[in-house]
Amino acid sequence: MRIEQRPTNRLRAALYGAAALLLALLAGLTGAAQGHAAAQWQAVPPPAPAGLSAYVPFDATSAVARSTVQTSTTCLPCEYEHTLWTRQAGAWRSLPLPPAGASTDVLTGTAPNDVWALGRGEWGDFGQYHWDGSRWTDRTLPNFEVLAARAVSPVSRTDVWAVGNYRESDGDVPGAVAHWNGSAWTLTKLGAPDAWTNIKAVHVVSAHDVWVVGSGGGRLYAAHYDGASWQEVALPRLSGLSATANAVTVRDGEVWIGGTDRNIYTDSGTPRAFVLHGNGTDWQTTYVPVPAPTGDASEDRMSVQALAVHDGTVWAGLYADRTKDRGLARWNGSTWETAAAPGATPGSEVTALYPTADGTLWANGLHYPNAYLKGYAASLAPSA
Repeated sequence: MRIEQRPTNRLRAALYGAAALLLALLAGLTGAAQGHAAAQWQAVPPPAPAGLSAYVPFDATSAVARSTVQTSTTCLPCEYEHTLWTRQAGAWRSLPLPPAGASTDVLTGTAPNDVWALGRGEWGDFGQYHWDGSRWTDRTLPNFEVLAARAVSPVSRTDVWAVGNYRESDGDVPGAVAHWNGSAWTLTKLGAPDAWTNIKAVHVVSAHDVWVVGSGGGRLYAAHYDGASWQEVALPRLSGLSATANAVTVRDGEVWIGGTDRNIYTDSGTPRAFVLHGNGTDWQTTYVPVPAPTGDASEDRMSVQALAVHDGTVWAGLYADRTKDRGLARWNGSTWETAAAPGATPGSEVTALYPTADGTLWANGLHYPNAYLKGYAASLAPSA
């Protein structure tokens, strides 16, 4: 005769409780995994049908932005009409343009009442203008062409870096870095003598750790500021004979530099998207793979236009031929994984990536409805 041993009521309750706890833990883990996998880009509602040709976020609900409409039917040259906006608590407000002819090609700032508009104006003049919430003030450094700028801190109005080139009276064009300290610019010329140097990107880790990159003398150019002086950093020569660096970021002390590599002396020299990463002395060269390569340089061209760190992962914003439908790439630790840009139509590109203090990554770029450029912005929340 077999005697069955039944658990006591107390033991049964304990078993049920343990099982329920285990199921809850599994459900939580599954939900977290699903939430992470489901994280998607969220489009920023634009203030105008023209979209957002520029979008610089200050935080989750505030930014400075620009809408652009092409007013010419041909591009000999192209003609555009720009409108500036600030976003405050999620609501859009129009912002007066800087003085007639001034550029809005480069925008930066820390708040809706602390905005900078920099670049080359419509009449070829270089200028830098500051908006304090009520009026624009001319803060121009003569002969300084700004190609990129970054306001460092969302709480400081006294720390703005701008990079580009400086037009010398004798015809030389050295690279240039300018720092705004709240009352004046300090400009430093960089690059080899007698070489046209364009500095196209800046990344500020701290007041004692600033990186700039670009090109000069037919090669890549990079320099580092340690708080006291600028030092050029040697970069490896790439496979092509014409390379330019368009983007730089730093992750845990490791520097990432991206751009375009091309051999201009061969008909088959397809522009390739490269990324270097290293410690400032030793570098590893990687290339972003072209989706469905055709062998045609005009269709397979790619370029890294922006770099940023999100959730510990390095992201690249890409330009690619519109038929490739790729505008983003992620570094998985060994290779680049490409993905569609968050634009509204196939063929979108990503021109800028901005991480904000809350861990959100913001993308700004262009897509091509009806053969005209149209801008967009989107955000990617941090994982739980």
